[in-house]
Amino acid sequence: MKRTLVFIFIVLVCVMGFLSIRGTLPFMPIRGTSMLPELKAGDLISIQEISPAQVKVGDVIVFNVPPLVRQAYNYPPVVAHRVIKIIEYQKSVGFRTKGDNTSEDPFTVRGQDLKGTISHQFSGLGFPLLFFQSQQGLIFIVIALLLLAFFLYGGEIARGGNLLHRGIFAPVIREEKMANRALTRKIDATEQKMSATEQALDKFAGAISEYAQHLASHTSAIQGLAEASHELKRGAAEQNRVLAAVMENLVRPGQPPVGIVMEKMAPAPEKPPPEVKKPAESTLPRYHGALARMSPPGCVRKRPLSKEEITARPLH
Repeated sequence: MKRTLVFIFIVLVCVMGFLSIRGTLPFMPIRGTSMLPELKAGDLISIQEISPAQVKVGDVIVFNVPPLVRQAYNYPPVVAHRVIKIIEYQKSVGFRTKGDNTSEDPFTVRGQDLKGTISHQFSGLGFPLLFFQSQQGLIFIVIALLLLAFFLYGGEIARGGNLLHRGIFAPVIREEKMANRALTRKIDATEQKMSATEQALDKFAGAISEYAQHLASHTSAIQGLAEASHELKRGAAEQNRVLAAVMENLVRPGQPPVGIVMEKMAPAPEKPPPEVKKPAESTLPRYHGALARMSPPGCVRKRPLSKEEITARPLH
């Protein structure tokens, strides 16, 4: 409540000062030096209303200056000058005026422009009101009032501004919050997908590493199998060579097998063989199969082989 009263009082003072310059109020500050030495700049005078018929020559009157005259002669809105001549018309009265320190005014004051005469004079009290006449003073007063209003009602103005801001921008703020939440959900979903992708890549890398290890072991096994296969091939080739040599010896009797030493089949020390005229078949059961293999089917030998001949033949 106190803040409101202080603000209203200051505003009223400013308004009164502005109106006093315009001559609306019953007092007025003196701004010029045209009435020296009786009226000085900065004096505050009170105005007493009188009718045009009561004015006499020599009175100091206060009158309004018409706009056209102000523009033509650069006069203020309200002037206080001394009457030097009264002009009477049929239905009205006019006045010729002059400042005590200046020449005669270049216009005639009409009766309807008369405001009154000076009743009281206060020296120096008109300076604060004269401040409102300057452009700098008006700017200062406006800024001062605004600052005072913000100082006195800063909290209320801030709350009102917040309410106004919420009322105007509430839909935009809600949409922005919804968009931010949706964007946050998308970012979280993207991070989850990236995490799942990283886990899948880690598993895939582990599987590739394990497969590489298995592949390395399989490669070593395949190399071992290849080496064994080469060994088998070499052994088979050697066996084929031996078999070929054996077959060749079978075809050419009387020659020992190539590359084979048969110690068990070596002949015994020479002894005089017993004289046998014709050995029976029952005495040679050991060589019966050999003889059968040596003799192709359908062939009949003229004579049986001797023991030396049989011993020289290779056995299968």
